[in-house]
Amino acid sequence: MLKLAAITIFSAIVIFSERSHAAAPFVLSMAQQNHAKVSLIHAIEPAPPIYGAMNSVFPDTIDYGDISAVLKTRLAEFAAKELPKLEVSSSVELGDPASTIVGYAEANGVDLIAMPTHGYGTFRRLLLGSVTAKVLHDAKVAVWTTAHAPEPSHRAHPLPRHIVVALDLHPHSKRTMELALEMAKASGADIEILHIAPEGQTVAAAAVERVDTILHAAASRQEVEVHSEKPSDVGEVLAGGSIAEQVRSLALRKRADLVIIGHGHTHTGIIGRLKAVSYAIVREAPCPVLSF
Repeated sequence: MLKLAAITIFSAIVIFSERSHAAAPFVLSMAQQNHAKVSLIHAIEPAPPIYGAMNSVFPDTIDYGDISAVLKTRLAEFAAKELPKLEVSSSVELGDPASTIVGYAEANGVDLIAMPTHGYGTFRRLLLGSVTAKVLHDAKVAVWTTAHAPEPSHRAHPLPRHIVVALDLHPHSKRTMELALEMAKASGADIEILHIAPEGQTVAAAAVERVDTILHAAASRQEVEVHSEKPSDVGEVLAGGSIAEQVRSLALRKRADLVIIGHGHTHTGIIGRLKAVSYAIVREAPCPVLSF
């Protein structure tokens, strides 16, 4: 179950871009529901070292203190406009952006990292920024990303109404399902479950039953009612194919506001298939993705 005490919203490069403002309503909603604190973080990546002939390109000294002061003021303005009536702290850090955000989350007990992605146009959509990819890989807490490949009718919503949850049937899938049900219960959303069997594996009744077992166990924990008459009603179980493409297709068909996936537990040696393709899912999803 995801109980939020602190939320970090982070944009790696253009913190005051349209994407950063688009993420704010979701953060505001989550913080209000959980009575959580919010931290706004911006990392300044140091300029490259100076080498002889490059002195005319990069100055010998950069006053990071002045830059930090300006950014802190803009962060305060951002908070006042986008996150009213919340307890918000702001921080400007010097260092590698991805390492900064993951380190801050670990040091400060952050429960959710929210970060915009920057995929514009067909070509850019194929690329996932290195900062986002590294945070997804290294973070041990939930990571929420805005739609990297946006469609006009699939914008981020403060309270999702249609949720697609993708399960890989590893042990952490029950926690992923619990989170999806918790969010659906809070927002009145409907849920569509998707499991894609490994390439070459025939979809067996056992997979359908496993999805059904996970769903009902999670529903019992969340005290919600499941509307299905038989296991085959609980979701889609498909064989083979691209996981990211299948998730994207279902999200489009169901007009999903949010995709939820489990990102596994690398520190215990359990690495789910969704963890391995989480970058592709974020890159291709037509709506925000919550990786938990």
